[in-house]
Amino acid sequence: MAEVTTEALNNSISSIDSREIYNLTDLLDLFNHSYLACEVDLDENVKRLMLFILYLLIFVAGLVENLLVIWVNWQSWKSKSPINIYILCMAIADFGMVLSLPFWMLEVMLDYTWLWGSFFCSFTYYFYFANMYSSIFFLTALSVDRYFSIASSSHFWHRNQQKIRKGLCACIWFLAAVLPLPEVVHMRLILSSKPICIFLAPFETYDEWALAMSLLVTIAGFLIPFPIIAIFNILTARFLSSSNKPENRKQCRLIYAYIIVFFISWLPYHLILTLVTLQGTHLFFNCFTVHVVLFFYDIIDCFSLFHCVANPILYNFLSKNFKGKFMAAVVRYIPKDQRDKKEGEFSTSSTQHSIVITKPNGQPN
Repeated sequence: MAEVTTEALNNSISSIDSREIYNLTDLLDLFNHSYLACEVDLDENVKRLMLFILYLLIFVAGLVENLLVIWVNWQSWKSKSPINIYILCMAIADFGMVLSLPFWMLEVMLDYTWLWGSFFCSFTYYFYFANMYSSIFFLTALSVDRYFSIASSSHFWHRNQQKIRKGLCACIWFLAAVLPLPEVVHMRLILSSKPICIFLAPFETYDEWALAMSLLVTIAGFLIPFPIIAIFNILTARFLSSSNKPENRKQCRLIYAYIIVFFISWLPYHLILTLVTLQGTHLFFNCFTVHVVLFFYDIIDCFSLFHCVANPILYNFLSKNFKGKFMAAVVRYIPKDQRDKKEGEFSTSSTQHSIVITKPNGQPN
């Protein structure tokens, strides 16, 4: 692709009628200093319909699941479960990501028209990525913590683990709040024939900024967390499998599922983000490849949100501990007279359905 000077680029931008800018693909082509004009039969209407369905399904499922996880873990907060703090924080982060989906969903359906003003152009983007980093970092911390909790014999760890967890969670929230800032400061609301919210770094260094931001997202969001998640989950599975208990085999399969789901959710996104960025730095792609990459970018970006739905299932709903906490939380909201009646019926039922714990002196506990 031919390289153009900044002056030539500014002249070309000033000569373009704003009515000619119709969608994000045109803007990407413009800001990448090139436009590949070729006929590629890709139906944008089908894409928008597919994205609307995906966004809606993820929004509804993620909203319900993460709200339930937050409620149950908050109700059982006093139980001081070893990893309860990571589970709760991860659910809050996933819930935050899900809350931003209606903005992206309507933007896509309106052909990338942004209706919510300049402030929300920056804030929505910041809110989404801060929660994205938080979710990934809490998942990473959970993987490391789980291994040390069952395999470490360090007295310092076992005496101070709750303090370490709280301090680590505070650091994660802070780091996740800082990481999106370099890109957020360049989010702009462009008012042409319709308002469009885009990343708009200085034209002189646009390619460098785009490459740096892409590398930041990929390194902080995948290249560092994924090896840590994979290594410590594999170590945990090997430690559990060494005991040869039947229930541990099931737990090992679930642990391997943690790794696979994270890999499937995030690898396609980071691959296509890298391709889009490299195309903008004048790496040669043929016309068809460029249009296909830009066409599927939004679909794969949406698919990465699958982890907001998968995390509550893997880390909560499939856990016996969560089921017990859920029942305990529900019982709290049953009126006391009905609760006593049900407990009375339960205690007088057949012995195969009841368990009575007695103290050494024979009095019921």
